[in-house]
Amino acid sequence: MTDTEPAFPAHNQWDLLVEYGHWLELGFHALWIEGDDREELARLLRVDPVSRRECDLKTLDEEAVDPDAKGVWMGPHSPGWTHAFAFNLYSSHPAILNLGKRRVFELYFAGEVGEGLEPLYLNYDGEQLGEVTPPYEEGGDMELADYRPYAAGLELGTKRDYRRDAHLMFCMMGRITGRFADRDWWTASRSYYRIPDET
Repeated sequence: MTDTEPAFPAHNQWDLLVEYGHWLELGFHALWIEGDDREELARLLRVDPVSRRECDLKTLDEEAVDPDAKGVWMGPHSPGWTHAFAFNLYSSHPAILNLGKRRVFELYFAGEVGEGLEPLYLNYDGEQLGEVTPPYEEGGDMELADYRPYAAGLELGTKRDYRRDAHLMFCMMGRITGRFADRDWWTASRSYYRIPDET
């Protein structure tokens, strides 16, 4: 993001989610994890290394995921960042809080008929530090004000619309990490791991 002009993605982030991960529109748990060493991150998440499977999102939907299994599908996002979709892990699950001294941004959507879209949280060293959700109005309050510069033009407004809000929160993460989700992002192969129930 430049100092003069805030960046925006070429494509609506929610529309891409629906196009490539249509099943995720019913609910998703997205993590942006600071760090490139996915082997270390997998170890910290306490995955079963034998369960590793390389697949794209379409294959993951059709073949790889037991709907009741805990798991994570993770891969490169941008330099210095890894992205993951977590399955059957609640927000601030111990496996997520075990990721150590690195920023972990967490966005949880329980579905339209569930709890809805939660705020965009920042975790660090086992603690949830607070929200980096864009403000409702330009110049409005943010819980973690250091992230206000990333929110320019992403104000949520007073009318709640989870599709629009999810798009804006993905935009916020694109600015923080230096990469918006695009078609290459959505069609990439990544590593899927199961996380044992006892984790």
